[in-house]
Amino acid sequence: MRKLLLYIFAGLIFCSIGNTNDITDYEINGVSIGQSLLDYLSEDEIFAEIARNKPTYNYLNSDFGEVYLTLSSDEYDRMSVFVKPNDKNFIIHYVSGSIKFPNKKEECYKKQKEIELKMSKLFTNVEKFNHEVTFPWDSTGESKSKYVQLVFETGNAITISCANFSNKAKSEMNMEDALSLEISLKEVEDWFVNYQN
Repeated sequence: MRKLLLYIFAGLIFCSIGNTNDITDYEINGVSIGQSLLDYLSEDEIFAEIARNKPTYNYLNSDFGEVYLTLSSDEYDRMSVFVKPNDKNFIIHYVSGSIKFPNKKEECYKKQKEIELKMSKLFTNVEKFNHEVTFPWDSTGESKSKYVQLVFETGNAITISCANFSNKAKSEMNMEDALSLEISLKEVEDWFVNYQN
């Protein structure tokens, strides 16, 4: 399958020419929706990662679990995917790459705007939404994310976000301020929206 690559280099996004109608045509550091996570990790490693990250999503049901990947990358400081724990093939439904912006909120917002403008030129048949949310798992109310989301007709989405965490979240949960580029199937988007307590 031909893939459309998304890279972040010095604030620029470069996309190869190709069909841009299918979210599965996109990759982040070689990882795309529809791949099996077993291409990268063993079943035991996947379950261990899901268990380790579950407390972050204790306000959601267990339809999906997050797994962090350690892959060589010049573009991203961290990568993660979402899979269904009961799926024996561990098909990837969401993939994200992030760049650290420790205590540099305004710099993150500037980078986010640059990416948003480039994305808006690339994808004209999408709806664009701007949101700011407070993470419900942080009792301080200080952990927040400001994001821009491009939603395709299918409900699949590309999201560019800047997350800034409280000192408590940073010390107790090892959270880090970062810009993230996310590719997500509608099913994952609905999970976040519909299954919160």
